[in-house]
Amino acid sequence: MLFEQSRPTIRTHLVFCVWVLICLLCSVGVLSAQDETPTAEEVAAEVTGAETDDSAKDVQIADEVQVEPVNSDEKIEKRLTEIMRATGWFTDPEVKVDRGVAFLSGTVDTKAHREWAEATAIKTSDVVAVVNRLSVAEPPLWNFAPAIASLKQLGREATGVLPLVIVGIAVTVLFYMLAIAGARMTRWLSRNRIDSALLRQVVGNVVGVLIFIIGIYIALRVSGLTRLAVTVLGGTGLVGLALGFAFRDIAENYLASILLSLNHPFRVGDLIEVEGAKGFVRKVTTRGTVLNTLEGNQIQMPNSTVYKGKIINYTATPLSRQDFAIGIGFEDSIAEAQEIVMEVLTEHVGVVSDPAPIAIVESLGSATVNLRVYYWFDQTSHSPLKVSSSVIRLVKQRLTDAEITMPDEARELVFPQGVPVQLMERSSNENEGSLAGLGAVNGTLNGRAKNKQETKPAREPETSVGEGDLKPEQDDVLRATEDDETVDDEANLIA
Repeated sequence: MLFEQSRPTIRTHLVFCVWVLICLLCSVGVLSAQDETPTAEEVAAEVTGAETDDSAKDVQIADEVQVEPVNSDEKIEKRLTEIMRATGWFTDPEVKVDRGVAFLSGTVDTKAHREWAEATAIKTSDVVAVVNRLSVAEPPLWNFAPAIASLKQLGREATGVLPLVIVGIAVTVLFYMLAIAGARMTRWLSRNRIDSALLRQVVGNVVGVLIFIIGIYIALRVSGLTRLAVTVLGGTGLVGLALGFAFRDIAENYLASILLSLNHPFRVGDLIEVEGAKGFVRKVTTRGTVLNTLEGNQIQMPNSTVYKGKIINYTATPLSRQDFAIGIGFEDSIAEAQEIVMEVLTEHVGVVSDPAPIAIVESLGSATVNLRVYYWFDQTSHSPLKVSSSVIRLVKQRLTDAEITMPDEARELVFPQGVPVQLMERSSNENEGSLAGLGAVNGTLNGRAKNKQETKPAREPETSVGEGDLKPEQDDVLRATEDDETVDDEANLIA
């Protein structure tokens, strides 16, 4: 945010503000200088005391015509010629006077100086009329004199406003520091009244921005730019409205982050699912929500999508229910199978007794009776994947030990009453051989059955090497992704 940046960023912002202020002051100074710089016509008017007019005629009338002139024509010619040469504005000036009528000829640099010469001649004593034959010199195509003059004028104006600029910069820097201090003080005072870190940050930034805007206004007023200061304050609302339309998505995500920090739909470390994305909450910033999936990948979702979407929080409550299906044979006892399953669930360390687990008959398949088993476990201390693996493994082993079949309805056919065998009549030798063969087969089968009854199956452990300690994967996922540098760029807004 504006007042939570590092020191190099603060210096960059400060230099940028100073540069903008200097440009504004210089531009306004140049404009005022151009408005106040008198034109050549005005200079001529001040010198001669006469008003200039673009439609001035070559012949002017004297204010008073004396009947008996005091000065001779030669004196008037000499005096006017000396005046025109002294100015340096004329090239080869020539003045002829005949009975008080002055004829001006030659070349002059500007039109204003031409009119000035005419006005000066008519004001000369004993001159009754002026015939202005002065021609204005054509300006060169590459004339840098006006540009140089403008630069000099700009330099003089800039030098004149330099003290005001220095004072304005000092005021700006002072209020920038006050804005930072005010923002920090506001966050510190609201730490016990506002629980949301993001809301405290927003309130502090608002206070800091207001202080800084006031400082800019005072700096402009001190610099003599009152009109510009009023324009800045008046345009603040318009600029905010324009930025709101331009950065609508960014503003929407920012507001959504504030609402998320206030409503607390989840916390850091919770396993949530939003719009098909499932993972542990790592951080919520002003731009988006960062999730770490069970595969160790990172998902960054816009806060607006999270706030408006359907959020499934798997760790909002400590207890969670799992289920799995079992298919037993038609000839097996359903009640016995249910009892065995309930014994496994009651003895398992990861299954809680309240709410109690249940094992119900779900459906009748083509070759099996399908049972559905439900149980509850504490997900804050146990992993759903590991507990499910352990429970299913133990149930399968107990059912096998109890000689309850779990046939595959797709590949196995069960004959509960056995398969009838009919012996064909043969010769005595063949019958004796067949009976001997059947006796051998029966002996082998009886031996295997006897060995099976004598060999007791090993009891399955409650946890295996593959399942580990049944602890949840939250710590493993967060530890595996703790080196992600992109997550640490911005402060976390939720706890």
